Amino acid sequence: MKLRNLAKYKNIVIQCHDVPDADAIASGFALQSFLRSLGAEPVLVYGGAAKISKPNLIMMIDALKIKIERINKIPSGTDLLITVDCQRGAGNVQKFDLPEDAQISVIDHHRPEIQENEYVFIRPYLASCSTLIWDMLNKEHYPINSRVATALYYGLFTDTNGLSELRHPLDRDLSEIHCDTGLIKKLKNATITIDELDIIGKTLNKREIIGNIVIFKAEPCDANLLGFASDIAQQVAHLDCCIVYCEQQHGLKLSIRSSAREIMASEIAAFICRGAGNGGGNIEKAGGFMSFAKISERSGGQTPHDYLISKAKEYIENYDLIYADNNDIDFENMAIYKKLPLPVGFAVSSAIFPEGSKITVRTLEGDIDAVASDGIYLMIGIQGEVYPILREKFEASYSISDLPYREETEYQPAILNRLSGERKMIPPFAKTCIPKDSKHVRAKILEKDAKVFTHWDTEKYFSGVAGDYLAANEGDYSDCYIVRKDIFEKTYKLVK
Repeated sequence: MKLRNLAKYKNIVIQCHDVPDADAIASGFALQSFLRSLGAEPVLVYGGAAKISKPNLIMMIDALKIKIERINKIPSGTDLLITVDCQRGAGNVQKFDLPEDAQISVIDHHRPEIQENEYVFIRPYLASCSTLIWDMLNKEHYPINSRVATALYYGLFTDTNGLSELRHPLDRDLSEIHCDTGLIKKLKNATITIDELDIIGKTLNKREIIGNIVIFKAEPCDANLLGFASDIAQQVAHLDCCIVYCEQQHGLKLSIRSSAREIMASEIAAFICRGAGNGGGNIEKAGGFMSFAKISERSGGQTPHDYLISKAKEYIENYDLIYADNNDIDFENMAIYKKLPLPVGFAVSSAIFPEGSKITVRTLEGDIDAVASDGIYLMIGIQGEVYPILREKFEASYSISDLPYREETEYQPAILNRLSGERKMIPPFAKTCIPKDSKHVRAKILEKDAKVFTHWDTEKYFSGVAGDYLAANEGDYSDCYIVRKDIFEKTYKLVK
């Protein structure tokens, strides 16, 4: 769907969910601003029994001059209703009566509850609706002004526990947008009330310790409050990870903090929420959501609380830890595989940014920090996966091809210059290469989930699930890594 197609309607209403949060308000405001630039005059509204009352939201609305009103009926003559950060018919949005011929559009990032069509745009892999709107505005080449940029940034900030739950590269891209940092600072410091402070105090008195993980249950509250509570809880000595959660209308909302390199907050969030919702974030801070309906399907009659506890216990018992430079893995007795001569991409890091630049390689799998160098190449796999390789190993394993590099992936991998903030796409700098006949690895199928600390970063690990492959380059078993099952079986052939 192209946003500009919505501007053809005369009487447009943009509806947020009841008691809208910053993400809903920001998304509606940005969409309203864009449609106005095309000559439309949409109104921004919300329903429900309660008015917006949180101090940070009132400050945001006043400072950014956002016109939003609470209504009890849709204006007469409405010919297009757009719900943002919610879906018409869901439990958190008032379903107003509409004229019979009115068109309905949905722009949301939550789990789909309605059937998609040309007017329904739902992307549940994104951490905020602000990210989705921002991406759609960029595709329209809309010049985003400071007010809109600040609103979208703050929408993302509040929906991700202070940027700790960024799930997708687009979320990470929005988190670096230029905005009014002075206003953002004020909004950050106007986030809770005395009553909410009481909730935090009560939360920290309700805990359950499982190994080196502590779990706290909070009263129903928003994501920011869970984040504050988990930040405090994580300061307790001898506990590697804390999980603070609360029950919301449709499921459990989680905030997770970790201080041990063996537990990435983003990874435990994904593990616990797998199959029941979504979880993600960064190494130290993450969060997630699990729906009651999905928990019921998977729990065998457990309560949501007991299901969460069981997943935390399963996580502790589930993983093998493998350290690239210090392990007792018997690679010698693993099967030998040959890499198939499939064209893949590569780029020299110093061709994208000058030698010595501190860079972050941004991919769907996460961010990789490195330093641009003639000796560090970036490989691009058949599904757009990116990983670094030393020039010596590249030259020993690959032949450069004259074929032009072509890539079609959901999100093209990019590089950020950590000093200047400049962002460049990798594919325009990429060339094509083909694995040599001598490219062999030792590998085996993982019988249980595993975490591998590689040469490239001893503080971060790459995790794999049972069924994926643990592999090491023939002749250098310290260079071990995990390859996803579907990718391995497309790119390697068994030799013996």
